[in-house]
Amino acid sequence: MRRFFRIGLVAVILSGLLAPSTAQAAAREYPWSLIGYGAVYTPNRLKEIFVNRHSYEDSYLAALALNREFARTGSWLAWEGEGQVVKHFGRQDHWEYNALVVARWLRFPWNHRVETSLAVGEGISFATRKPKLEDKGRENVSQLLNYLLFELTLGPPQSRWYWSGRIHHRSGVFGLYNGVRGGSNFVGMGAGYRF
Repeated sequence: MRRFFRIGLVAVILSGLLAPSTAQAAAREYPWSLIGYGAVYTPNRLKEIFVNRHSYEDSYLAALALNREFARTGSWLAWEGEGQVVKHFGRQDHWEYNALVVARWLRFPWNHRVETSLAVGEGISFATRKPKLEDKGRENVSQLLNYLLFELTLGPPQSRWYWSGRIHHRSGVFGLYNGVRGGSNFVGMGAGYRF
């Protein structure tokens, strides 16, 4: 069974590399994206989110992001810059501003039916006050932290509209930022429009 799974995974990856992608043409013609999304706080770690073993708490965010593709590596990887304005509400009440660079994988064999991309973003995050959910009695809490984004997009082929599922992560990168060893995670979804 494992061998069959490995062979299937290799076949999907290779067909994704060789298959033409409609996402490529749309992104080149419309390099900008405006994304709106909402998310809910989870006290769990990233690894628990990725295996769907997480819970939620009563804290939310609403975000507006402006994204622009600035480079390509071949026809399969796009490089983007993104800026975000985020409003927290519920158990936290503050604003957050994020700036990041995003690497987006574009090639999937089913893009002719459902245009798909996977993205990882890395940057910085500034909160207008020390977030309560990042405090939790920790010795160090900081307004300025590292920011990570994980995103899955799905949309109709050749459409300028798409659905976005996102993980919104702030952390001190094991003490690298102001000695902070914690952070916060929000899981959400929204929609984007290319222009």
